[in-house]
Parts: sequence; C-alpha cells; structure tokens
Amino acid sequence: MARYDFSRLSVLVVEDSRFMRSLLVTTLRALGVERVMTAENGQEAIQFMAPTAAIQGESMVGKTGVDMIISDYVMPVVDGGMLLRWIRLAGKSPDRFMPFLMVSAAADKEVLFACRDAGVDEFMAKPFSAEALAKRMTAVIEHPRPYIYCPTYFGPERRRQDKPFEEERRKTTKDDIETLYSGKDMSKMKNTKKRVWLFKLPKSLKQKLSTGVKDSDDPPFDASLLKAAEEKIQNMSTDYADWVKESIEELQQAHHRAVEDPDQATEQFAVIHTMALELRGQGGIFGYPLISQIGKSLYDITKEHATVTPQLLDLIDSHIDLVKVVINQKVAGDGGDTGRQLLQSLAEAKKKFADS
Repeated sequence: MARYDFSRLSVLVVEDSRFMRSLLVTTLRALGVERVMTAENGQEAIQFMAPTAAIQGESMVGKTGVDMIISDYVMPVVDGGMLLRWIRLAGKSPDRFMPFLMVSAAADKEVLFACRDAGVDEFMAKPFSAEALAKRMTAVIEHPRPYIYCPTYFGPERRRQDKPFEEERRKTTKDDIETLYSGKDMSKMKNTKKRVWLFKLPKSLKQKLSTGVKDSDDPPFDASLLKAAEEKIQNMSTDYADWVKESIEELQQAHHRAVEDPDQATEQFAVIHTMALELRGQGGIFGYPLISQIGKSLYDITKEHATVTPQLLDLIDSHIDLVKVVINQKVAGDGGDTGRQLLQSLAEAKKKFADS
C-alpha cells in the first residue's frame, strides 16, 4: 500500500457546531492536512464553491482548489444531504465527482440510506476517532469507486465490491452500459441511447498524494501523525467539558420556556432535539460514552411529531439532570457502579413515561 502525504490535501469542512468544526480542523491538521477551509452550513459551502463553477463543456475535476468535502448531515439552512445533491447534480457544481465524506451523529438506517442514494463516498458516525477519520479519508483516496450516471442516480457505485450478494436484482445488462474514462463534457451523453453511464476515472487524488513509498507492513499514513491527532483530541477535553456545561444551561432554558409557554413548546423541542444530537455525537470522542447514550435517548424522545405533554417534559428534565451529573462528577468510560446507576435511573424514567 502506498504512503500518502496529507499535506498536499485540500479539505472543506462543513459543520454548524463551532466546537465540532474546531475539533475536525484540529484533527485534520494534526494528520498533516495543511489547507483546511470551513463553512458553517451547506449554503455557505455552496457560496464558497459556486464562483469556481464549471464553464459549460469543460471538466473542473481537480480545479476547484478543494480535493475533498467533509460535511455534517444535520445543519440549518442547507443540510449535508442538500449540499451533497448540489455537488452531484447542480449545473453550477464545480466538480460532480468531488469526494464527499458525510459525518453525523444521526447514523440511523434512514440517514445512511439517504446519504447513499444522494451519492456519498463514505459515511462516518459520531462519535469518531482520529483513526476512523484517517481510515475514511484513505478509503476515498486508495479505493475510489466508479461513478454511475442513470436517470435515477448519480454518484459512486452503491454496491460495495467486497460484499457478496445472494441474487442479482439489477435488470440492466452490459449492453445498456457505456463506460467512460473521463469526466469531460458530460453533455455528450445526450447523444447516446445507453441507459447507464459508468465513469472509471483516473485515481487523480491518489496520484497527487502518493509519496512513492510502498510498504505492505506500514499504514497509508504516518503513525506518529495519528498519535498526535489523538493527543490533540484529548487536549480538547477541558474545552468539551465547558461546552457541555454551556449546553446544559441552554437545554434548561429551552425546557423552562416549553414548560412556561406550551404554545412555544414545539419550537423549544426542536432546540433540545438539535442539542441532543450534538451530545450524542461528541461524548464518546472525549471519553464520556454515557453522555452519548443519554444524548441519543434525548434525541429519540424529541423527534419531530413528538406530542408535548407534562410527562414528556419531566422525562426531558431527567435527561438533562443525568448529563449534568456525568459532566460535573466526571463519570468517564462506563462509569462503573455510578454509570450503571445512572443508566438504571434513565431506564426507570423512560418506563414511568411509557406507563403514563
């Protein structure tokens, strides 16, 4: 396997959470990526990339100044899914073949399928580690999948080549497919009667980043950089604790507003739901998996269409109290006996709510 020099890589990070955006940038730079640009949501990312949009008839592959996009999925204004569809399908997209890594704490089946069907290259669930991020990036570089263009889809081949399947369900035959080896002038596809176009593009990103050093025993990235990246993450643990405490205050305020003004409860639930997703995605990164578990539970009970009741408000309050205990008492890891007691308390609160 080739060794890659990440200092030659240019990455656009799209993340609405200031803390998570800082974490991703810090991790990428520790891994050796020198050029990291940021956007707070999909709309800002589009505005950043649109000025370099392709001149009709000219391929912009590799000409945008961005080699890879790493984006959160759940964001206000324009979310990660909408940004991905813009990259793949919009006439002003600077590069429809842009490698796209989606990152989200909402790693539920429906989200994974939505990202796959929108044309994502790789998906990484929060919480994540520096090693997981490096591996996803390397997968995009080392093993880029061919792209498929058909009336219902444009993006990387959705079927993983290394995963067996019991029965071929595709109705497309080889005679229906035209194979192309360049992304230039996609308008020429209108002149063919083929149903599907298969793009087998050169591994330009691999060529750009390869150092020429090959050793099957070594990882594709410098192990010392990976260690440094993990240390950078752990060095942010104090900042994370401060962020959680600020989040608790905001959760309490949103909960209080929902109790005081039931007409505004649905709006406050949306605030709580978004913050719960952040707790779900970040706790495990900094050694607080209990916060991730509590955050996921809070995220699930405040989903859209949740009926606002006094019992549900009490359950939300119980979740907030548990997060407060974990961070104030620094209940790291599984928390031992304390962790089991906290999870038992959560289970009892949820059972009481279900019985009501």
